[in-house]
Amino acid sequence: MKPKLFVLKMPFEDGPGEMWICSHCALIEGALSVNRHWEDVVDIRRIDFSKPRLEVVELLGEDNQWLPVLILEKSKTITDPIEIINYLAKEFGGARVHP
Repeated sequence: MKPKLFVLKMPFEDGPGEMWICSHCALIEGALSVNRHWEDVVDIRRIDFSKPRLEVVELLGEDNQWLPVLILEKSKTITDPIEIINYLAKEFGGARVHP
């Protein structure tokens, strides 16, 4: 099973006319842009900001819609963006977060 990585589609609206990015998801997108080979080994899903985030709810439950999230085997998850990037670099090669 490929790991599943959920990030928000950006920019997104939260409030009338208020456009935003998610800084955590933006960090992930930056890492994906320099580690393009991860797209071959990770199921990357960019989803809408609005809740419920049904794809995530189906896998993790209503109380676990925080993004970004990397879902590994047996519903093990990583939600910290630096940990996600470093995990992917360790498992699949590529650039990790500089300390």
